[in-house]
Amino acid sequence: MFQFDWASYPRWRRETEECASQNSPLSGSIAGVMALQWQEHCIECAPPLCYQHCPLYVRREDQKCARLVYGTIPNPRFRGLLPYGADLRFRRWGKLEARLTGHYLPVSSLRRLDRADRALTWVLRKTEALLSGIDPQRRLQSAAAWRRERLLQRLGKPGTRFHEFLVECYGFETKPVRLALELRKNLVSAFRTSLEVRQGYNRFSASIPLPAVLNHADEYLLMLYPENDAEPRLVFTILDFVIRKDRHATKAAEGTEAESAVASTHPALKVKCVAWDLDNTLWKGILAEDGIDRLQMRPEAASLIRQLDQRGILQTIVSKNHLDDALEALKRFGLEEFFLYPAINWGPKSANLRQIADRLNINIDTFALIDDSIFERSEVAAALPMVRVYAETAVNELLHLPEFDVPLTETSRRRRQSYLTEMQREQAEEVFGDDHIEFLRSCGLRLRLFRPETKVEITRCHELIQRSNQLNLSSRRYEQAELDELLSDEGMFCLALECQDRFGSYGIVGFASVDRKGENPVAKDFVLSCRVAQKHVEHAFYGWLGSYLKRQGAATLLVQLTQTSKNRPLRRVFEELPFTTIKTEGDVVLLAMDLAGPVHADTVVAVDAASIDARKTECES
Repeated sequence: MFQFDWASYPRWRRETEECASQNSPLSGSIAGVMALQWQEHCIECAPPLCYQHCPLYVRREDQKCARLVYGTIPNPRFRGLLPYGADLRFRRWGKLEARLTGHYLPVSSLRRLDRADRALTWVLRKTEALLSGIDPQRRLQSAAAWRRERLLQRLGKPGTRFHEFLVECYGFETKPVRLALELRKNLVSAFRTSLEVRQGYNRFSASIPLPAVLNHADEYLLMLYPENDAEPRLVFTILDFVIRKDRHATKAAEGTEAESAVASTHPALKVKCVAWDLDNTLWKGILAEDGIDRLQMRPEAASLIRQLDQRGILQTIVSKNHLDDALEALKRFGLEEFFLYPAINWGPKSANLRQIADRLNINIDTFALIDDSIFERSEVAAALPMVRVYAETAVNELLHLPEFDVPLTETSRRRRQSYLTEMQREQAEEVFGDDHIEFLRSCGLRLRLFRPETKVEITRCHELIQRSNQLNLSSRRYEQAELDELLSDEGMFCLALECQDRFGSYGIVGFASVDRKGENPVAKDFVLSCRVAQKHVEHAFYGWLGSYLKRQGAATLLVQLTQTSKNRPLRRVFEELPFTTIKTEGDVVLLAMDLAGPVHADTVVAVDAASIDARKTECES
């Protein structure tokens, strides 16, 4: 529930821009929500002392500072759990905050409570209008809000296990805006994630760890606020912990929660990205105090940067510094080109790491942080227990650790350059706006399929098998000898996938194996680099594979998918492809594509399989 600013409603109706009628596609399977009361607060301020000198101070009618431009207004054009959404525009440093009650309310009770609350608020507003000369600070309404919050804490049933935290909102900004969702226990951050809100309807769910029963001796605060000092206008239709009615949805949510709990506390086997601190870590000295001229590069750090780059391990910066000065120092030391998406600001390092992981499209559990500050290492370890943290004194030892022992290939040596090229693609995509498919067509994507035979090709395929998580069909991690045996098995159809576009070559980005020994061919392995994720390469491959096997006389293509907490992106791809579920046993799902009728061919990515067709013709002759 929101505490609405009804006094601003007429002014908001005049000033706000018109928007099309939007009905939230909220699932009808929600059984209940936690009794939360969302109120506006500020991140950086110390009221009321700051009111006298802060240039951002805007006086409200109760003489407090406005953290939202026009308060929180009920917007009937947007419907969710209630017959209106909460319409607001953040001011700089503004945030929404709610104390967790731990009490569950059925949706029907929430709606009745909302109707009663609106009636009471209307009476209070009329009374305050009569008493405005006597009570300019709106103490009557403040007292009512205090009573309202205490009432919510007592209502409902305590000790309920919620399946997920659900966010539904409509965004008005033309460019994406990131929102931080943070849970604090006794003012210490216990959970934090970042949500990218795009123009139009948005829906997010998060598995926020909560105890079954909240101890009221502890204070749990849930906060939502824009990152990077953004000031977006949003309409929230739901912002709450929810329980789902559907038994299957309940089991799936509980399973996801369990998987997420495991994933959130364990780092991946291999490190894919190293995040460097700067002061007294990358160099000796403190930039803000010593200046650029007095800094001294640590030679062991510079050497490690180049060796990590050779191994294909990406690198970035997370440092609390002034951006321009830090980049100038990196340029002087000849290291600026090694770092992707550097986050040089004054925000929490855990939040910056999450944003960089999103930009690189790799899992956060593949990150490692090198930092001289025990405070910063502790902050990251507490917020992101899946991220490895190392002190600056460990620089000489890192390459000898198993998590940094990754296959060395020509592709790995070019990995950083591949990401730099991808950044150029992102800039080019902005020209096409929301028409992602048209942008992909303009790129001239071409997929080449061939059998891996040379040592370089096989080593690259082995590297992909070891590293890929999000786009991995079986999640099997073959040893080199096992992969060699697989490639020599005449009953297995093994392929390497190489991709390029008008910006350049991606190199070998995938590997697939199909078992053709049975009545119907079965795809056993399929791994794809995240660098070509969401570029229709998967669609093009399976469209080609279906057509190829159909020409070989196959009636059905089967796919054996092992579901994990990390390969949801690949599972979503199969939902878009013409596959149906045959059976499910535990985590293994058997999917089928009917080859009797026309096989859908992707129109975005061109497929070149000339070497396979030539080899087939040669074998037949």
